[in-house]
Amino acid sequence: MLPGNLFRLQLASAFSDRRQTLLRLGASILLAFPFLLIRMPARVQATGITMIILFTSFFGAAVSHAHLRIDGRLTRLSLLPTSRWVLWLDLILSSVMMRLGSSGIVLGAFVVANSGHVTAAILLNLAGLLCVALVLLTLLGMGTGRLARSNAEVHLFGALATGMLAMLSGVAPLPVETQGPGALHAWSAAITAWNPIAWLLTALNRLALGSTAIPRLEFTLSCLALGTVVVGAVLRWRSGGMQKGSFNARDIVIGDRAPMEV
Repeated sequence: MLPGNLFRLQLASAFSDRRQTLLRLGASILLAFPFLLIRMPARVQATGITMIILFTSFFGAAVSHAHLRIDGRLTRLSLLPTSRWVLWLDLILSSVMMRLGSSGIVLGAFVVANSGHVTAAILLNLAGLLCVALVLLTLLGMGTGRLARSNAEVHLFGALATGMLAMLSGVAPLPVETQGPGALHAWSAAITAWNPIAWLLTALNRLALGSTAIPRLEFTLSCLALGTVVVGAVLRWRSGGMQKGSFNARDIVIGDRAPMEV
């Protein structure tokens, strides 16, 4: 492992425990089984898959970051010879890669279950939308994790925030107003129009209905997002990190002796 590469360090730590890795994957797959095996309307199927991705990704990022901060590991990681913005980039990218495994399996199973109308463009679009959604959920989850001061608080905040995200993404319906659409629905519609989670839900709904049409703007942005995440992950995997300052082993002094010779 290269010095200063927190991205590799986080991935190695996350996947070193095979039991925990299998439990994470198994929980996502078990939650997705009813929406893949039981015949149901396309909208319900797409909503269920999107909710599973939202819940596992956001909640996982929030709990992981809260534990990272509560246990003091975040403070120790800040002592590494790596600039602060690279440290946070590695934390975000590694969290996205960790959630990509379970979310990718669930999304892949949905694609296989509706494989009659799948094209290469649809696969690229879904992969890009998944990457954008995971980055957004990771950022929101890490922000929620920073607010929590205990394990109980992060679970409470995470549950509340998951419900709010579901409503703002079109996954959970807003309450019907007797006087017609009001300010709440107007704000929700404005946010949903530029919400990548809502875009992912719409794309899954189109796939379940057998439609192959993809909006040009959505396809362009999803491909750019996919390329950015892939290139960023590859560069960080191969990089040794950006040092805070120059470091030379000859400058190390042990006790009152002369600098160490290498």
